[in-house]
Amino acid sequence: MGLGMFRKLQIEFVALVMGVVTIILLSVFACIGAMTYQQTADRLATDMAVAIDAAADDGRAPRGFAPFELGRHPEDRSPMPVAVYVLEGETLSSAPRTGALLDEGVLADAGAAAEAAPAGEVTPFSSGTVLLKRSVRDVLYVAFADDSAGGSVRGLIPIFAIVGVGALIVFFAVSILFARWALRPVRRAWDQQRMFISNASHELKTPLAIIKANTEILLDEPETDAQTRAKWLSSTQGSVHEMEGLVDDMLALASIDEALDRRSGSDGDAVADASRIVEGIALQFESRAFEGGFSLEADVEDGIAVRGLSDAVAQLVRILLDNACKYVDADGVVRVQLARRADGAWFSVSNTGNPIPPEKLDHVFERFYRGDEAHGSGSGHGLGLAIAKGLSDQMKADLTVTSTPDATTFSFSLPII
Repeated sequence: MGLGMFRKLQIEFVALVMGVVTIILLSVFACIGAMTYQQTADRLATDMAVAIDAAADDGRAPRGFAPFELGRHPEDRSPMPVAVYVLEGETLSSAPRTGALLDEGVLADAGAAAEAAPAGEVTPFSSGTVLLKRSVRDVLYVAFADDSAGGSVRGLIPIFAIVGVGALIVFFAVSILFARWALRPVRRAWDQQRMFISNASHELKTPLAIIKANTEILLDEPETDAQTRAKWLSSTQGSVHEMEGLVDDMLALASIDEALDRRSGSDGDAVADASRIVEGIALQFESRAFEGGFSLEADVEDGIAVRGLSDAVAQLVRILLDNACKYVDADGVVRVQLARRADGAWFSVSNTGNPIPPEKLDHVFERFYRGDEAHGSGSGHGLGLAIAKGLSDQMKADLTVTSTPDATTFSFSLPII
């Protein structure tokens, strides 16, 4: 998966969003159009019925009825012409108090259409014109009016087009930004995975090269004396141990990642004796401090039990203490502390020595990262702190690091039982 694949994913994401938005907009516009058409059609039918009633009243208009506003609701004073005729067979004759008249040229066709039209229903007559036939006191009346329902919907089409195009442009821009934001974690994970594979291959390349060279020497010189052969075999064994340690670290990271993905909380009831764990691990490192010429100070409060697996807590403490012993300066001090605090059991390990530059603090927990960024120098494979971070995330311990000219400190806290 390269840059082209991410671009393809982004295009597919934007296309999906735009497709969904288009369907939603069309559905909304269709609902608005249908509601508008129905409301206008109902209003038109009422207006035509009122005009027929007024014409059939023999000139006696209902209370509040204005002759120049036939067929309109009292709250709407805009005049609307409605032509009302009396139907006899297929012959139409103008009714009293009609608000409009049809052209003479269409009366014949109008009569035939009115005769065939069902009574009591608004029926299309011609393009843009509708009719309503009703019987009042055994007299058939027919009202003709412009199709305002269809006109109102047609009038909405330009508005829908402008609003729809504007909304699509806005959603297109937003979807591009959202696609970049949504795919950013995927891109970051892919870059980390690719870097992880590259770094792992680099770390494995050196011991494999040593094993290959030692094997070729032994094969090319079968008469080599036992002491020389033992030297090459010992070198090969050391490279195998190095590869084995790297594979174990990578398996540990994979196991932690799998546990973080599950996040089942099945270890929530586990209890670890943090005081005894920290004291025991600090005791193991005293010989290393003596050999390295630095001081190891431990300040561990007794009787602290925390929520978490004992093995995970011990591994986390051991990694942090090992890291501090690697980077402490000559005649320096490594301090280990475990104490009760308001937010739980607080653990910290610090070492004197060169501080970590501020721009590198955010990278110390990255896999295969080393402060000197040189794969061939330093000890370990650059996975220790990554494993520690994974363990702390698994236990929700919030591992943090600070570095000043006085000391570099790693700390975390766990809930006290």
